[in-house]
Amino acid sequence: MHKRNFILSTASGALLALAFPPLGLGFIAYVGLAPFFLLFPQSEHKDALLYGFVAGLVFNAGTVYWICWATIAGGLFSVFFLSLFFMLFALLLNLVTQVWGIKGLLLAPFLWTAIEYLRSFGQLAFPWTLLGNTQTEYTPLIQFASITGVYGVSFWVVAINICLYSLFRQINLRRARVGGRLFSILVVLILLFVLPYVYGKRVIPKERLKGEVEVAIIQPSIPIDIKWGPEGLPISFRTLEQMTLKVCHHRPDLIIWPETATPCYLTHERKYRRRLHSICDSVEIPIFTGSPHYDFQTRRFYNSAFLFMPGEREVQSYDKIHLVPGSERVPFSDSFQFLKKITFRAGDFSMGKRFTVFQHPKGRFSVLICFESIFPELTRQFVLRGAKFLVNITNDAWFGRTSGPYQHAQIAVFRAIENRIAIARCANTGVSMFIDPYGRISGATPIFAPRILVDTLPLRRGETIFTRYGNLLAKLCVTVLGVALIWVIVRRIRGRKVI
Repeated sequence: MHKRNFILSTASGALLALAFPPLGLGFIAYVGLAPFFLLFPQSEHKDALLYGFVAGLVFNAGTVYWICWATIAGGLFSVFFLSLFFMLFALLLNLVTQVWGIKGLLLAPFLWTAIEYLRSFGQLAFPWTLLGNTQTEYTPLIQFASITGVYGVSFWVVAINICLYSLFRQINLRRARVGGRLFSILVVLILLFVLPYVYGKRVIPKERLKGEVEVAIIQPSIPIDIKWGPEGLPISFRTLEQMTLKVCHHRPDLIIWPETATPCYLTHERKYRRRLHSICDSVEIPIFTGSPHYDFQTRRFYNSAFLFMPGEREVQSYDKIHLVPGSERVPFSDSFQFLKKITFRAGDFSMGKRFTVFQHPKGRFSVLICFESIFPELTRQFVLRGAKFLVNITNDAWFGRTSGPYQHAQIAVFRAIENRIAIARCANTGVSMFIDPYGRISGATPIFAPRILVDTLPLRRGETIFTRYGNLLAKLCVTVLGVALIWVIVRRIRGRKVI
């Protein structure tokens, strides 16, 4: 590989990685792809694939390295697997620029967005590093996600990169004196910032939204080795009970404990189920908690959440639908039985089937367990079924003091904006916080510190375009990708016939 091309590929990967939380450098994403565009068109597809692999390797190593804190093998696999998508982007970019020349780069936003969208499907789906997720700190600029979803923001970021690359190219070719094309590019670039900003400032209310359901979040900050150790269950219950009693003087409408807050099969552990019922009855406040669950009839394990109501013995429940590949479930184990022999520290869970909407006197709500919050379509399904606010419970202690917990927390901002719905996020070790329907964060906690948060959330009213119609822009990008590929194939076939 030529030294210049290696530097350009590495620079793009590094710049994009720096744009992700927690550094607060989301604006770097506007130029992150520009060095990479300088590599096209290439005459050899293998060169394009190599450049894509280098950029993808640097990018993913800089963003999802924290997976190694939980599993080194899983972390290395994730970095290499996710790099394949960057390679695919490079290959497609090379194909279209060979057919249309440098103008083919105008298809880059469509290609990138289509690939991001397609990688959100299947048992290996992991849409964590969507380019749009770099923009969560710029709430006025990303309000159009209520129309396009987060994939629209990714499209917008790539479009900005194209404009900046085009500016550089025009100046480098000494066409700036002509002025016409350079002026047009500048106008487009300005509009790409002005239009979203004006729209955002117009829709975001200046006043704090009036809350209707008061929620208390308990962040116990129990380390993994203690939580799942021999004394983890009594320690967890004692800590959660003490913190719950402290918050009772606020008289919240709902108290939330984090994912797997009770490290036992709660519904079958009579002692601890009765104890939680007793706490709930004594404080006269509903308690929502995460817990592992085992179904004796089907002999299946689930990562679940339960709502305990004062004076009621029956509990409402939800079983996690989208499991973490490689830690909660072995991908494709249903199709290939030998994979079931592979065991993981977190266990082999089954996927839930029901989009539960919990019934609460102050407003119905649904829960996103752990990384379910990174899936726009999954969240949308809960909202369509009547959820008026959302709860996200998680245990990010697995990732240590890395950027993982901060990235995970910020992603939830888009789920709020997309559906104009408030979110209460409760994490065992942080980051816990509240998010209003416009993506504004309040009460964000430090990690690995016990904290209690109390706030009043507004209930959702009406539907956004995204909630009603879903990822229309992303589907359009997939269509454009398909048409472009067909066009390239036809051109190549015709070219061979001519020869």
